[in-house]
Amino acid sequence: MKRLIVWIVLLAAAVAAAVYFLPGGGVAMVEFAGWRVETTAVALVLIVLVALVALQLLWRLVAGVLHLPARLSRRSAEQRRHAADEKLLRAWAERQRRQTELAQRYALAGVEDGSLPPMHFQVAIDALLDGLDPSRQGMAPRSHAETREEIGDLFETVGRRFPKFAEFLRLHIVQRLIALGEVEWAQVMVEPLVETHPRDEAILLIRAQLLEMAGEHEALAHLLPTLRRIKDKRLTADELLRIERFALLGRIETASRSRDLDALSRLWSEAGRNVVDNPSVTIAYAEALARSGAESAAERVLEKRLGRTLEAPTLHAWAELRHEQPDEARKRLLKLVPEDWYEPVSAPDVGRARERAAFAYAMARLALAESDPGTAQLWVSRLGPLDQELRYLAVAARVHARLRDSNEAALLYERALARAGLEAATAPQPVKPADQDDGR
Repeated sequence: MKRLIVWIVLLAAAVAAAVYFLPGGGVAMVEFAGWRVETTAVALVLIVLVALVALQLLWRLVAGVLHLPARLSRRSAEQRRHAADEKLLRAWAERQRRQTELAQRYALAGVEDGSLPPMHFQVAIDALLDGLDPSRQGMAPRSHAETREEIGDLFETVGRRFPKFAEFLRLHIVQRLIALGEVEWAQVMVEPLVETHPRDEAILLIRAQLLEMAGEHEALAHLLPTLRRIKDKRLTADELLRIERFALLGRIETASRSRDLDALSRLWSEAGRNVVDNPSVTIAYAEALARSGAESAAERVLEKRLGRTLEAPTLHAWAELRHEQPDEARKRLLKLVPEDWYEPVSAPDVGRARERAAFAYAMARLALAESDPGTAQLWVSRLGPLDQELRYLAVAARVHARLRDSNEAALLYERALARAGLEAATAPQPVKPADQDDGR
């Protein structure tokens, strides 16, 4: 249409120019195949221009007829593409309505004609994964094995037809599986990405997250040197330190179960100072030593930390060790605490209430281990509100049981059991004879 307008404008301009510049331009004669045409020069120019316009229109008409099938085909393809895109949007809407089966059916119905064929597969896979989400109430339950097989088939199709999109989709599926707690499945899906992109920081962080969720402490420890070289802003120094401590705690627990003292010592000596300088790590190491039969070493580890900083958790852990010589243990403990903590008087304490209570707890347990329930009762009186710690209720109940105060002991046992989430009707354990009570 634009070309026709241009031609008409040019024709008008040419006629105007011919009339203006050739007012007496003479005549023109054209003879062809026995025909002779005589006209003025201006009319000849006009005829030539009209002939050119006619030829142009004829060419456009012929070209339009020749391309008509292709145009009809394109129009039909556009209609099919539009319908497929509408089905994709409908599939997304059905996902929001928790209609998993319907969403999957709509997503795959237009995959061959859609504007973005890979997205159809992604929506279908997301719909299948929605069926594994326990938070989506009202959805039809599906077999886990069946869902995994269907997703595997769809992903294989994507990998075959859209290999570049397949890696993105694999990463997307891994993220969904992590959110659903499907750790083993997510590990299987992420391994090919780790192999093809061994230096990709985002993939390494995902692998570290999966190893942590799976409790694979050894594999996580071997990954730590690589994580330390990562410059990703999401992996802050505090987060890296937390991961290192998590891996160390898991390895300590593994060595403890096998009672491998050499492995415990090696793990402790190889760990960085900033990693072990934490009460939970120190306590876990000491408890592992105690379970492995090295209680004297556990005492030294905890006392070394108490010498640097008095903390209630560390005092609790020290108190719950089996001290072979309670009197010597008491002397060492008294050297670690301020002098005004020594006497079990009834005067109220000022400042550091949790640490003072933990110290009183340790002294009460040592007194029980020495078969001195009277002194233990004095220290129990300094524990403060017994309900603040389950261990305080337990030691108070043991003290009253040793003092033959059955009513108070039974009451404390009931409170301890209730605090532990057990039934209060459970009978307390019988009291050990004086020569067997170790303060536990």
